[in-house]
Amino acid sequence: MSDPTEDGVPYHTQVRLHVWESLVSMLRVYSHAASLNGKELVVTGISDEAWVKCHDCVLGLCFRPETGEATWRVTQPQQETWGEFRIEEDGTLTFPAGPKPLDTAAIDWVEHVVRATSPATLGIS
Repeated sequence: MSDPTEDGVPYHTQVRLHVWESLVSMLRVYSHAASLNGKELVVTGISDEAWVKCHDCVLGLCFRPETGEATWRVTQPQQETWGEFRIEEDGTLTFPAGPKPLDTAAIDWVEHVVRATSPATLGIS
């Protein structure tokens, strides 16, 4: 049985795109909340990529809607970390360590960016 389509886009791809849009939206919400506590975070998103920037720290996310495969990368002046995850049709993100709810992943990433730019992390007292 084939996957139903809408405008030629398979249903499972449509679902993943909606989950991706929700993830980017959550990054915006949690980044705004962090901004209320004195951190200026800027979120930019296009069809299959998104970035959260705070000072010299950038979180970049790339996503392939056809497969659900995605990558994340946090770039700082002296350090870079990265990993992979998969966007599942049930709205969870599956990392090598296991599944994580969408909102938890968004919160974790925003907290990572905020911590990376905190005075203690930067060596400022």
